[in-house]
Amino acid sequence: MSPSLRQRRRLFVFLGVAAVLIAAGVLLAVLPAAQNSSPGSPPAPSAPAQSADTSTKVDVDGWRWADFHGVRLPYSASDGPRTLVGDRAYGFAPSPAGALLAALHLGMRASPRWGPAVFEPTIAEQFTGSDRPALLRAVRAAYDSVRAVAGVAEGRPIGRAYVVEEAFHWQAYTPGLAIVDVVAAGPGRGGVTVRISTRLQLVWRDEDWRMVAPSSGDWTRSSAPVADLTGYTLFPDRG
Repeated sequence: MSPSLRQRRRLFVFLGVAAVLIAAGVLLAVLPAAQNSSPGSPPAPSAPAQSADTSTKVDVDGWRWADFHGVRLPYSASDGPRTLVGDRAYGFAPSPAGALLAALHLGMRASPRWGPAVFEPTIAEQFTGSDRPALLRAVRAAYDSVRAVAGVAEGRPIGRAYVVEEAFHWQAYTPGLAIVDVVAAGPGRGGVTVRISTRLQLVWRDEDWRMVAPSSGDWTRSSAPVADLTGYTLFPDRG
């Protein structure tokens, strides 16, 4: 049975900001919770804060931006990703720029939108932490739920995304640890742009950056809607 008009409308909203990560709204679970909160309401305790480490600098002006299924992602000749295989990305430099690039690319590729051929190996191989299995289960469940409504065959991607990576804000950086807040924007209800800031943590392990899975595999614990980008560094190519 084909989806009803109401189901299609709900699906369109659900897949807006929820297309990402960064990301990546980071995952499909983030957008519904964010749209039920006003941007000015107090964020959850683990949500991005405005007080942060301002000493870490990244020159993003020289990055090249290219399309990834509807989302523009940055690439750096010096900081990565150095290896692209299909829709997978590897090889980030042990630097703040490399960590930020890894956060954007790994967060995006952990989205259920691209299908299990992308999110399953990304999470299994490029994520770490005790909550990694829970994250994989959550992303798989989100993929199964949305593809069923969308009428997408098992294993196939759900479709292109309409999300923009807008800004970032460092919380901490050391040679082996990076914590950065990333803002993604996408269409919400009534044509209103929804912005979600997500705190992403990475560790340097086995000669590359690895994303730490969120607590209980739930990105909503480290995400919150934002209305003001004061204190964030804007990406130069946000179109």
